[in-house]
Amino acid sequence: MNPLESKRISDTIDQALKAEKAARDGVRHKQRKILVLGQSESGKSTLIKQFRLLHSTETFAAERQSWKSIIYLNIIRSIWKVIEIVSARFNLTSPTDDDSQNLARLRLRLMPLQSVELSIVRSLSSPREVVRTRSKGRGGEKGSESEMDKEYDDVLVHPDSIWQRLRQRCAHATDMAKPNTSLAAQSEEVTVNTDDPSRTLQACAADIKQLWRCSVVRECLKQAGLFIEDLSGFFLDDIERIASPGYVPTDDDILRSRIKTIGPTETILPCEELGIDWKIYDVGGVRRQRAKWAPFFDDMDSLVVMVPVSAFNQVLVEEPSVNRLQDSFEIWRELCQTVVLHHIPVLLFFNKIDILKKKLHTGIMLSKYLLSYGDRPNELKSVLKFLKARFVALRKRSGAHSPCFIHCTSIVDRGTTQIIVAHVRDKVGGLGACL
Repeated sequence: MNPLESKRISDTIDQALKAEKAARDGVRHKQRKILVLGQSESGKSTLIKQFRLLHSTETFAAERQSWKSIIYLNIIRSIWKVIEIVSARFNLTSPTDDDSQNLARLRLRLMPLQSVELSIVRSLSSPREVVRTRSKGRGGEKGSESEMDKEYDDVLVHPDSIWQRLRQRCAHATDMAKPNTSLAAQSEEVTVNTDDPSRTLQACAADIKQLWRCSVVRECLKQAGLFIEDLSGFFLDDIERIASPGYVPTDDDILRSRIKTIGPTETILPCEELGIDWKIYDVGGVRRQRAKWAPFFDDMDSLVVMVPVSAFNQVLVEEPSVNRLQDSFEIWRELCQTVVLHHIPVLLFFNKIDILKKKLHTGIMLSKYLLSYGDRPNELKSVLKFLKARFVALRKRSGAHSPCFIHCTSIVDRGTTQIIVAHVRDKVGGLGACL
């Protein structure tokens, strides 16, 4: 091969490599990637739902009907939790006094919800899995207790589930919708068929209402220290509305609903005016899933860290010896020490401050669970000031130099979240334009 031919081939290869690099850079330029991290139940999923509600309105609306099954399951799980607590005080198997007999009757009348639960759980599971449900409050067959059963009594959604595929169909239906087709009609066409659980829920609504409003039940929950109404996925106060014929989940219902997705999820929100796709990655927050975080650290434009500050008096479900606030400190310390994250902006969300305020107001002392708080006032303003200083100090010691913005919020509050999103838009350059 003569020198001229060799040079021609070399130039051709160089041009091809440059073209490939330009193509990659073009794709990269059209994407803005956000990694959302935090422990389980910190509010990651709710934050992503807020962003989808604000910036993918049509798709969110098309999915509205699909959230009914999640909300129904949230209600059923709340009922089983209440019955479980009550059963610890009263003998519902062989009741003797009036209260026990009344509660035993209510539990028996609510047993048809078991079939609804199983039907919905099947739609949330992988087709390859054998679905089994277990809870102390249900009674009847308990099945074998797996590691997952021990750690959670939660709404688990598999990435390959019927429900997830339904949501994908909803998004596709929105993209392919005819101009004269309403979003409501599109949504109705892709609703999951779970043997019409709404009829069973309607039939049980009066008993659910009676159980939740029973003074004996409320006293049991109070003595157990369980403020179930403060937990995500709580809808017992709305049972009449949700069990009514023709119920359609509201935006607030969807934001308040509780699901736990198995495995990493990617949410893509197109920003058409800038020709950019905003990609949000949510990786599981349970301790055993955190080893999967590291592969996502590369190539991110921003990091969002969720801290449920109201959980200062709670422990990890998967590791009861670990305080949840202390765990959040540890997560933050490790992330700050991760060098590959030092160059990207970090958004730190102190979430659930409404519940934090309520706990402090009822006399639950932060200093009992966080000794370093000392004798400072047990008030919201003082607590948030202390926590901010603690998190800022941890970041400074790590040597991280990228911008860090701290927001105190309740992610389920749409108004507050919109204000925060506007602030993020101002602070996070080109990324913010998509927000």
